[in-house]
Amino acid sequence: MKGLRLTIAKHTINTILDTLGENDFVNVIAYSDYVRYVEPCFKGTLVQADLDNREHFKLLVEELQVKGEGKVKKAIKESFKILNEVSEGRGSLCNQAIMLITDGAMEDFQQVFEEFNWPERKVRVFTYLIGRELTFADNVKWIACNNKGYYTHISTLADVQENVMEYLHVLSRPMVINHEHDIIWTEAYMDSVLFNTQAESLLLMTSVAMPVFSKKEETLSHGILLGVVGTDVPLKELMRLAPRYKLGVHGYAFLNTNNGYILSHPDLRPLYKDGKKLKPKPNYNSVDLSEVEWEDTEDALRTAMVKGESGTISLDVRATVEKGVS
Repeated sequence: MKGLRLTIAKHTINTILDTLGENDFVNVIAYSDYVRYVEPCFKGTLVQADLDNREHFKLLVEELQVKGEGKVKKAIKESFKILNEVSEGRGSLCNQAIMLITDGAMEDFQQVFEEFNWPERKVRVFTYLIGRELTFADNVKWIACNNKGYYTHISTLADVQENVMEYLHVLSRPMVINHEHDIIWTEAYMDSVLFNTQAESLLLMTSVAMPVFSKKEETLSHGILLGVVGTDVPLKELMRLAPRYKLGVHGYAFLNTNNGYILSHPDLRPLYKDGKKLKPKPNYNSVDLSEVEWEDTEDALRTAMVKGESGTISLDVRATVEKGVS
């Protein structure tokens, strides 16, 4: 793969990465005569698809140079090995998928799928055939259709965005059929309009969103995703829901995501002064709870909140008092 096809392949990978969020885990494997991880430090595992990791992968993908004939079978085997390790106790296992980006697949893959994925077919395989050549289309399509995935042919850069999004419709079908409606809250972010017009306390926002499915009787079994509905919420408004009269003089409320990142906290300072201007700090929205709640040395509080548990936890804390009187 080289030239325009390589450019399309890289754009396809980056577009797939853009569809992922902090609740997803990912890795990128390059293959030619041998298999290698684009980031050797992540070899044999999946990493959280947060903004830092996604951008890191994009930089590494742009540097890829493909030489020799691609051995797709080796890459698929390595992908299954990673997912098998994850299935042994790590990850939520909501959806497992392999995205195969190739300009041709001449090998016989039946033995690989019989060993790793059949008959349960727990891992979906989505295939993206790059370039105008359709010689290997049947083989690439067979891989997707026999592993509960979806086959896509991408011949130009303009085709990438629309065709990549098709995999989301496939993954959403079981949710429609089972009437599942996940509500997603995003990490904190700064509204560009409010940033120029309001005080710091109003800058941080979060978004809440959920999928919208077709409920027509004639299409219900097809699992059709119509779109997404959502709204933006200032974090200041959410913090008003905290019962201040119950917190006490030295008490405070805070919010964090299901990944342990701070949404709102008295010690979260997302801005810094650059001359006379206020600017957001790098990674201001990926500050972990353990970085501000130092007394939680065992991560008991963080673990309980990430798991969505209710109840009480006692921690020994140090507080400044006046004249030795608490």
